[in-house]
Amino acid sequence: MLRGLMIDRLALMEQVAAYKWNSKLPIDDPVREENVLKATMARARSAGLDQETARRFIVSQMEAAKSVQRYYFAKWQDQGATHVTGASDLVTELRPRIGALSARLIAAMAEGGSQLEECSAVTVLRPVPPALSDVPRAWNIAVDGVLGEHGGCP
Repeated sequence: MLRGLMIDRLALMEQVAAYKWNSKLPIDDPVREENVLKATMARARSAGLDQETARRFIVSQMEAAKSVQRYYFAKWQDQGATHVTGASDLVTELRPRIGALSARLIAAMAEGGSQLEECSAVTVLRPVPPALSDVPRAWNIAVDGVLGEHGGCP
């Protein structure tokens, strides 16, 4: 469940990048990121998730998302693209979907807490999903945020 939710969330980042590209918006938005972090930390606290674990997880998901967006910005820049077709609206469509997935991710983290400390979690989470094969670095960032110090299990 956790892996699927992470995949679904990161898969939306191409559309986020497209919206930002078309709107000439920067990838980084520190004010928005801080607000998202605060809101998600409150949700994590309510779910009973350890705050250090929650912060590491949330920050890694945001960094992974930006990594995907940077990949697409670089790709479109290399292609000389001025406009990308098929971009969904960031405010009315994408952010609500991302927010819902983030809430489900926090719940999944809280439910699976002790299992995520086992080395078997590495085997399940570490392989890069085919849907994200163009952005393996982003996937690794996201997974590292889940596994923390357990990410180095053999």
